[in-house]
Amino acid sequence: MLRITPLATALALTLISLPLLAQSSASGEEKTLEAVVVTGSNIKRSDSAGPNPVQVVTRQQIEQSGKSTLTDVLRTLSANSGNSFDEQYTGSFAAGSASIGLRGLSPKNTLVLVNGYRVANFGFALNTQDTFVDLNALPISAVERIEVLKDGASAVYGSDAIAGVINILLRRDFKGVEVGGAYGAATQGGYDEKKGNLLAGFGDLDTDGWNVLFGLDLLDRGRLDADERAYTRDGDFRDKPGGLLAGWSTAGGNWLLDPRQPTPFDPCPAGSELRPYRDFNSTLPGNTCAFNAQPYKTLQPGAERIQASLSATWRLNDHLELFGDLLYSHNKADQIFSAPLTVGPGLRAYNPATGTLVNIPVALPVGHPNNPSNAPLPFEYTFFDLGPRMKKNTQVFYRGLAGLRGQAGRWDWEAAVETSQSLQREYVDNFINRYAFQDILADGSYDFLDPASTPDALEDLRLQTKRPGWYRLDAVSAKATTSFLELPAGPIGFAWGAEFRRESLDARTSRQVLSGTELRPAINIVNGERKVAAAYAEFNIPLHRTLELQLAGRGDRYDDFGSAFSPKAALRWQPLESLLLRTSFSRGFRAPSLPEIAPGQTISYGTVSDPYDPLTPGGSRGVTNVRTGNPDLDAERSKNFNIGAIWSPDADTSIGLDYYRIRQDNLIKPDNAQFIVNNPELFPGRVIRDAQGRIQIITNQYSNQGELDTSGIDLDFSRTFRTGRIGDFILAGTWSRLLEFKQPLVAGQAPYDGAGNNRLGALPKTRGTTSLNWNVGDWQNTLSVQYISGYDQRVATQASNPGLRSRVKPFHQVDLYLAYVGIPKTTLSLSVQNLTDKDPPFDPAGGANGFDITQYNLRGQFVSLGVKYRFD
Repeated sequence: MLRITPLATALALTLISLPLLAQSSASGEEKTLEAVVVTGSNIKRSDSAGPNPVQVVTRQQIEQSGKSTLTDVLRTLSANSGNSFDEQYTGSFAAGSASIGLRGLSPKNTLVLVNGYRVANFGFALNTQDTFVDLNALPISAVERIEVLKDGASAVYGSDAIAGVINILLRRDFKGVEVGGAYGAATQGGYDEKKGNLLAGFGDLDTDGWNVLFGLDLLDRGRLDADERAYTRDGDFRDKPGGLLAGWSTAGGNWLLDPRQPTPFDPCPAGSELRPYRDFNSTLPGNTCAFNAQPYKTLQPGAERIQASLSATWRLNDHLELFGDLLYSHNKADQIFSAPLTVGPGLRAYNPATGTLVNIPVALPVGHPNNPSNAPLPFEYTFFDLGPRMKKNTQVFYRGLAGLRGQAGRWDWEAAVETSQSLQREYVDNFINRYAFQDILADGSYDFLDPASTPDALEDLRLQTKRPGWYRLDAVSAKATTSFLELPAGPIGFAWGAEFRRESLDARTSRQVLSGTELRPAINIVNGERKVAAAYAEFNIPLHRTLELQLAGRGDRYDDFGSAFSPKAALRWQPLESLLLRTSFSRGFRAPSLPEIAPGQTISYGTVSDPYDPLTPGGSRGVTNVRTGNPDLDAERSKNFNIGAIWSPDADTSIGLDYYRIRQDNLIKPDNAQFIVNNPELFPGRVIRDAQGRIQIITNQYSNQGELDTSGIDLDFSRTFRTGRIGDFILAGTWSRLLEFKQPLVAGQAPYDGAGNNRLGALPKTRGTTSLNWNVGDWQNTLSVQYISGYDQRVATQASNPGLRSRVKPFHQVDLYLAYVGIPKTTLSLSVQNLTDKDPPFDPAGGANGFDITQYNLRGQFVSLGVKYRFD
C-alpha cells in the first residue's frame, strides 16, 4: 500500500510547482516600487532584488506561521543549519537564552540588527566564549518584517557578519489600537502558554507630521520537564540501536573501599536502586546504586516575559525628521538545573588565594557513625534529601536610540546615538555549602544512612547563590547617500558612513564561589571593554542598463586586537526582464569576543579517555577544565563568494537559486582536551594529576588556530495561483543544501568534513520548508511542512554504544494555521504546531535527551487559539 507521509506531500508540492512556476500569467501586473534601503547596502534602490541574496519574512508570514515568539520564527530558517541553541540548552552558562547562527557557523558569526542598528549582546557567553543577541529579548508583535542577508556583510556592518545578517524591522506609522491574545497547550500535557499583545499608534506622519507607536507583548509559558514526555520519562533508550540507559546516573551512593570494586550501600539510599554495572555498558563486575535522573531534567524552561517597544517620528520640516525608539524587555526563565549534587572523588572548590581549585576530601573519618572501619572511608553519595538543583534567570534588556534624518541638496543623511544593555541575574538553589559539608564529616552530625533523622544538618548544607552579569553597548553613527556623475546607464550611487562604539562585558560569579563556599563550582568570569571606530563607503555603478557593479569597503579599528579592512565587490546583471543574475566576493572578519580576549577565567567540567590512567587505562574520566582569555588574539578572517539567479516570468512567480562558499582563517578555539591528554609531551604542565596519577585538571587558553570551509546551495520559490471563485493559493518554499563543512578536529591536522554528520555538531545536509497558503472569502489558511534530512552518527562509537545505528533518521513536521476574519475588526485563529505529533529522531549523541537539541524539540503537538481585535 502506498504510504503518504508529510515529507512526500512537501516534495510533491515542490515538484508539482516547478512546471507551474514556469507558466507565465497573462493576468499578472508589474509592480512599481519606491526607492528603499535593503539590508546589505545603504544605497536606496527601486527594486528589492539587488546583488545580495536577501530573504524577506513578512508580517503576514510571521502571523501565518503560527509561531508565538521571534525565536521560533527565526530558528525555522533553512539557512539556520546547526550549531545554534535556544532555551533547551539548559546546561549552558547562558541558560534561558536563544540564538541564531546561519550556515552552521555558530551565533557569533551572525549579526543581528534592529532597524539597521546593533543591540547589546546577552550578558553571559554561550559555550563560555560566544557573544550573541538573545532573541528572547525582542518582541514579535511589533515586527513589520525580517530581512535575512545570506551573504557576508563586513564591508557594510563590520564584525560578526561573516555568515550573514538578520535585520529585524519594527512597524512604523501605525494608526489605531490593536489588541490580541492566545492560549495554547501541548496535547501530551506538561506544557502550556498564555500570551497577549497591544499595539497603539497615534498621529499621521503625512498629515499631522508626527507618529507615535507603542507595543506591548506578554508571555507566560509553562516549564516542560523530561519526566513529562514518554520519549524521555524513563531515560532508557536501550530499545533503540546504540541506545543506552542514558537518563540514569550511577552516582546513587557507594562506599569506595576499592575504586575498582565498589561495594554498594545495602540497601541503596532512598532515591536510588541497585543495578548491575552491565546496564551502563560497563565491564565492571557487580552492582551499583543508580537513579533515574530524568525527573531532575528540564527540556524547556518556563518563561515569563514583558516586552515593550516605543517608536516616534516627528517631521520638523519638509527636509528634516527627528526619530527615536525604545525597546525594553524583562524576562524570567526557570528550570531544574540538575539532579542533587553527588560528592565523591574529584570534588573541588575555588581557592581565592590562588585563583585555582582545591581538592575537597570525601571520606568518613574514623569514629564517624557511618564508618564501621578503623580507617578513613572514601565514599560517593548523592544528597537526594536536598532536592534538585534549581536555576532561575532574570534578564532586563533595553535599547534606546535617537537620531535625525534629512535631505540636503542631493544628499540623504542620517545620524543617531544609541545605548543598549542586557543585564543578567542567575539564581540557583539547593547547591551545597563546602564548609558545612566538611563540618558534617568531622563531627558526624549528618546521618548518610538516615538523613531524615538529621534535618538541621541538611539545612546547613543547603546553599543559594546569585550570579550577576551585563553587556553594554554605546554608539554614535552617521551615514549619507547620494548620486552623482550621470553615466549613459544612470547615475552612480554613493554612500558613506562612520561609527564609534564602546562595548563592555562584566560577567561575574557569586560571592559563595569566590569565597570557596560552593562545592563543584562552574565559573565564567569576564571583565572587558573595547572601543571601536569605523568608516565605510559604497558605490553602485551602472555599467549598462542591464548591468551594475557594487563596490564597498570598510575599515575598523579596535583598541584591543588592532585593525581590519573589509572590501566587497558584487555584480547584478539582468539580461532579461524576467531573469536576474548576481555574484559577489568579499572579505570579512570577526573580532575576538570579549570572553576570548579580555582578562577572565572559566572553570567547566567534561570527560576524556585517558590512556595513561593507572586504574582504567583508556577509560572515560571526568576532568575539570580551566581556561583563560588571551590578549594576543587576532581577528578571525573570512572570504565569501556567492553566485545566484532569480527567475520571475511574471508578477506571481519567483524562483531563486544561490550558491555560497565561505572560508574562515585564524579560528579562535581552545586546544582540544583529548589531544592534550593523548600528547602530554606537546603540552608540558597542562595536565594535572593526583597522587595516584589520575587526571584532575586540564589547563587551556584560546588561540588562533585552524580554518573552516563551507559551501552550499539555497533554493527559494513562490507561486501565486489566482482562481477567483475558490480564492488565491500561494505555494512557497525555502530550501538549503549543505555541500561541505570542513574543519580540522585538531589544529594542524587534515580537515574533517562535517556536512551530513554530527562530528562538528549536527549538520544535516538538507533543510527546508514548503508552505501552501489558501485565502478564500473570510478564511486564511496555511499548511507548511518543515524537513530536516538524516545525518551520519559520528560522535558515539560501536565501542561505546554496541548496536549503534550509523545514521540518524530524517525528520518532518507539519504545521497548520487557520484564521477567520468575517467578524468586523476581528481575527480568530487556530494554530496546530506539529500536527502529526511526531517525536524527534533518536540520536545516541543526544545523551539523556535522546535527540539533538540544536535541530529539534520535544514539545510535541501544540494547539493554540487566538483572537485579535482592531480599534479604529
